[in-house]
Amino acid sequence: MKVLFVSFPHHTHYFSMVPLASALRTAGHEVRVASHPDLTEQITGAGLTAVPVGTPDWYFNDPHAPELLGQILEDGSAHVQGFDFTRDDPGQWTHESLLALENIAVASLYASVSNDTMLDDLVAYARHWRPDLVIWEQHTFAGAVAARAVGAAHARLLHGVDITVRARQEFLRLTAALPGPAQDPTAEWLGRAVRRYAPRLGFTEHMVTGQWTVDITPPGSRLDLGLRTVGVRHVPHNGPSVVPDWLREPADRPVREPADRPRVCLTLGLSGELDHAPFSFGALLDGLAGLDAEIVATLGADARDQLGPVPENVRLVEFVPLNDLLPTCAAVVHHGGIGTRATAELHGVPQLLLPYGWDTVAKARRVAELGHGLYLPADGLTVDALRTAVERLLTEESFTKAADRVRTEILAEPTPNEAVRLLERLTAEHTGQTTDAPPSTVTTAPFA
Repeated sequence: MKVLFVSFPHHTHYFSMVPLASALRTAGHEVRVASHPDLTEQITGAGLTAVPVGTPDWYFNDPHAPELLGQILEDGSAHVQGFDFTRDDPGQWTHESLLALENIAVASLYASVSNDTMLDDLVAYARHWRPDLVIWEQHTFAGAVAARAVGAAHARLLHGVDITVRARQEFLRLTAALPGPAQDPTAEWLGRAVRRYAPRLGFTEHMVTGQWTVDITPPGSRLDLGLRTVGVRHVPHNGPSVVPDWLREPADRPVREPADRPRVCLTLGLSGELDHAPFSFGALLDGLAGLDAEIVATLGADARDQLGPVPENVRLVEFVPLNDLLPTCAAVVHHGGIGTRATAELHGVPQLLLPYGWDTVAKARRVAELGHGLYLPADGLTVDALRTAVERLLTEESFTKAADRVRTEILAEPTPNEAVRLLERLTAEHTGQTTDAPPSTVTTAPFA
């Protein structure tokens, strides 16, 4: 079987695909990974074969006014990122507002990632290589277009809460209640895209949801949206990684032995800053001074150079593989990143999330609901509140017990290797389905 993975051109999105791609390859299948040239080094660094499609610097791909286009895309992306996907504000869940969300998301995100140059190259390669199965990252709809154009089976890989499909289902429900024809920006764009390569074909909702979804999030975190879903255990992939000496030799710690002082991981991305926080990274570290814990804070080299003295209980590191660090931690503080949250759940580590948009608020709320962590919304994010939350994670046993329950749930999921046989069966079932028959019924899930 030939399997073509299609990834969003960012390493954190791609890393979530690597374990399944590797499992298929070691099961004897041929595997290729297609994305913008920006991702080629990350793809080959994982030992997989890259297919560069499109152009480098995809975010600025207009030769006439790249800066202007980049600003438009940035502003549009900010609107999508800040949308109320948790439905706290009913005013954002009207047909008019959801239509605006679709329009902006298509123009500023979906169609900019899966732009015409990228689509042309991807479809040309798919026609040449003839994949049996295309697995595409949840925001990279070019994979669905290419699969449909060549008659391959295709699946969407979901690495977070399915907020955009939930919003789309509500949009479709409200649209169906309108008199007469109505706009559907996503369907119009994808329909035009596929007809460029297969004029007799058109849009189906499976181009948004996949013929089935591969979901690597914990079962208790998934939304019931009426979609055919294959659950697969998250397996961490951090890219090229080295375990540092200090993590291999606990006795090297300058303060106490691990049994006497718990360890807390603090990771907010390479910059170490939260745009929505009213304080700096340095102020955050100062707020954790004196806490009876070792704070391991990850920070990019440039940001570290600009940081002044840090408290004695803080260890600054540029990068450390979370799959090695988190098993030694009693808690983790983070911004809701894909791999950080998933790796913490896999190892049963209580977490404090500082959500900033996209699906991070939905993730954070689900963590709090399941009891294995806390979160601080933007309007409650202060240094004192953060310190108090960390102290709770370290002292209240309920968080550790709940984290252990989630870990047990995750370990019950099929590994990527165990999921291969099911993917083979589903591929045989769906290969060659290029007709425009209506997709299976989609159930709109109620909001909690």
